[in-house]
Amino acid sequence: MTTPADRRARLAGRAFLLLAPVAYGLLTLAFGMDANWDLRNYHWYNAYALLTGRLGRDLLAAQMPTFYSPVLDVPFYLLAAHLPARLAGFLWGALQGVNLSLLYVLASSCLRTVPLPKRTSVAMALAAMGGLGGGTLGLIGTTFQDNVVSLGVLGALAVVAASLPGMLGGRALPAFARAGAAGLLAGAAMGLKNPTVIYAVGLCLAFLALPARPWRRLWLAFFFGIGVLAGLAAGGGLWMAHLWHDYGNPVFPHMNHIFKSPFAAISDYVNVSFFPPGVLQRLFFPFVFTFSPLTVGEVPYFDLRVLALFVLVPLGAVCALIGQAAGGSASRERAGWLTDGPATRFLLVAISITYALWVAMFCIYRYLVPLEMLAPLALVMAVGLLPLARRLRIGLAVAVLALVQLTVQPADWGRVAWADRWVTAEVPPIEDPDDTMVLMAGYWAISHVVPSFPAGVTFVRIQSNFLQPDSVGNGYLAIMKDKVAAHRGPLMMLSTIPDTPGGAKAAALLGLRLDPASCRAIPNNLGEPLNLCGITHAAVE
Repeated sequence: MTTPADRRARLAGRAFLLLAPVAYGLLTLAFGMDANWDLRNYHWYNAYALLTGRLGRDLLAAQMPTFYSPVLDVPFYLLAAHLPARLAGFLWGALQGVNLSLLYVLASSCLRTVPLPKRTSVAMALAAMGGLGGGTLGLIGTTFQDNVVSLGVLGALAVVAASLPGMLGGRALPAFARAGAAGLLAGAAMGLKNPTVIYAVGLCLAFLALPARPWRRLWLAFFFGIGVLAGLAAGGGLWMAHLWHDYGNPVFPHMNHIFKSPFAAISDYVNVSFFPPGVLQRLFFPFVFTFSPLTVGEVPYFDLRVLALFVLVPLGAVCALIGQAAGGSASRERAGWLTDGPATRFLLVAISITYALWVAMFCIYRYLVPLEMLAPLALVMAVGLLPLARRLRIGLAVAVLALVQLTVQPADWGRVAWADRWVTAEVPPIEDPDDTMVLMAGYWAISHVVPSFPAGVTFVRIQSNFLQPDSVGNGYLAIMKDKVAAHRGPLMMLSTIPDTPGGAKAAALLGLRLDPASCRAIPNNLGEPLNLCGITHAAVE
C-alpha cells in the first residue's frame, strides 16, 4: 500500500531528476566562462575543422590532439558558436548535470531494501555530493569531456544496478540483454574518449565477482563485453577507421610502437610526466596526490574521496571475508545495512579495478572524475562492510562524508568573465586569404583563433608537441616540409609574442625568414595577444 510519505518521496525524486541538471547549469554561470588550455589548443579548433571540411587542408593546427576524435567537441562548438555564451554555458552545464540524475538512479537501486522515504533522501544526498567533488566542480562547464563521458559510465552502472536481481537468478536472455545494454553505454564512452577504457574493463570484470553461478557470471561479462565493442564502434569507429586508413594506426599516434605507422615516431606517445617515481609511491599513490595534487594534474585542488576509498574499501573487504569465514551472524548483521549486497560487491570491485588500471596507465586525475562522482555511494558501501553496530556505521559514514565534503577545494583550469561570444579574436585584414598560408609556431595553445581568420587561409603548424622542423624518425616531417615548400602564395606566422623568436628559428630551418617589422597583434578574449608576422623565403631579398 502506498502511503502519503511514499508519494511525497516519489515526487521529490522526480523533482531531483529534473532540477539537478538545471542547478548544475546555473552553477556553471556562477563559476565563469571556460578558457582552459585544451579548449584553446584543440577542442574549439577540432570541432570547427570537422564541420567545415578542414581536416585534410590544415596540418597539425592543434598539435598532437589534431588526431583526437572531434565528435565530443561538436555539440559544445555548435552551442557556443551560435548562441550567446551564457546560454551556451548554461546548456552545457545542464548536460553535465545529468550525471547527478544518473547518480540518483544508481543510488536508489543500490538502496532498494531501504524504505522509500529514507531511500529517496539518502540517494539525493549521495547524488548531490557526487557532483560536488574537487575535480568534478573544477570541470563544470568546461570542455575536457571527462564529465561528459561519465554519462556513459554512470548510465552503464545504473542499468546494471537496476537489473541485478534479474541478472543473478532471472531468465537468461533478458539478463544478458541488460548486460549488453550496459556495455553499449560504457563502450560508447570509451569510443568517444579512449582513456575511459579503464571503466569499461573494470565494469566487465566486476561481473565475475557477483554472487551467482560461475557460468552465469561469465556470460554476463561476455555480453557486457559484446556491448562494449558495439558501443566502441558506434562512438569511435568512424574516427578510428579514418586514422587507420590515413595513417595505418587506429589510435594514431598512440601505441605506434605496436602499429609502426611511418607517419610518427616508433613510440607509445604516453604522457609519463604524472607517473610516480617509484614502486612504493605508486602502491600508496593516494597518500601522495591527495596532498600534492600537481603530481596528477596541471592545477591544484583538494579532495579526500579517493584516499578515503583507498583506505576503507580494502579494510571493508578484509572484514567482509573474515565475517564470511566466521559464519552467519556477520552476514545477518550486514544484511541490515543500507546498500544491497550484490550491488555493493559489483561497484566496489569495479572501482577497485578501475583505480588499479588508472594508476598503471595514466595517473592523470581528470580521468578519475567518474570515480570521484561515485565515491560518496562507494564510501557508504565500504563502511557497511565494517564489523560495527549499525548505529556506529551510520555515524562513521556521515562523519566521513562530512569531512570529505567540507574540505573540498575545486580545481580551476582557467576561466574568464562571461562575454557575449565564447571565442573572439581581432584578426587584421589579410590581402589575399585564398592564397595565404599561416605557419603556426611555438608550443602554446593558439588554434582557437583559427575560425576567426578568413576561411580561405591554410594553417600549418611547424612547431608542436608532435613535430618540429628538426625532428628525427617522424615521417610526418616530410609531409609538413612538402606542404610548406609547395606553397607559392603569401606566408605568415602565428604565435604568442614570447614564442615569436623561437618560431623565427624554426622557420629558418625550413628556409624561411620572419620579418619583425610586419608583426601585428591579434587580441583575443581567452588568452594573451598573439603575433601575426610576415614570412619570406630566405633567398628573397
